[in-house]
Amino acid sequence: MKYLFGIVVVLSLGCKQNAKRVSNKQTDSVVSANNDTTLSSEYLDWYKVKLNGTIDMLSSFKTTSLILGKPDSIVTPNYEDIAVSYFNGEKFKYVYYKGLQFEVVKDSLVFREADFSKDTALYFTSDKIRLSRHTKFDDLKRLFPKAASRVPSDEGKLKYILMDVDVAKLSMEDKWMFWFSSDGNELLKIEYFIPD
Repeated sequence: MKYLFGIVVVLSLGCKQNAKRVSNKQTDSVVSANNDTTLSSEYLDWYKVKLNGTIDMLSSFKTTSLILGKPDSIVTPNYEDIAVSYFNGEKFKYVYYKGLQFEVVKDSLVFREADFSKDTALYFTSDKIRLSRHTKFDDLKRLFPKAASRVPSDEGKLKYILMDVDVAKLSMEDKWMFWFSSDGNELLKIEYFIPD
């Protein structure tokens, strides 16, 4: 009976390990975290951020077009030049609205970038903060002190101040990239960054 119990324990451990390997498949998008189970103490939850208070980061192309109007352009990229995409290998297109870049597949639209210099009325909201071109580096520094501490201290000598913040509590490679003017007094751009 002892031996039977030992065999059952060994087999069940082996099954759990195989299941874990399958379920931790990495992808390039925010919808799945990497194998690291480290929790981030500073993050801006991708699922709680909204563009202009109404548009989710992953939304419907039709619904977004009703809010923002007709896109300025829809461009098919040269896929050989694209290292990563939210849609992970699917044939997507870039959709541009004044100051905004999205990726689209069928009716699924995902945010990629907002350039506040091209549309000064743009803003982001979350449960933590409202971000616009009027957001200063010090505003984010108060909210995300650890992330701000990774920014080089030679602010006046840089063309931009670039700060990254996690997109989820569970550690992952995707980041928010915040581009500030060299003096830190204006938020120039927000990018949803997916590394290669």
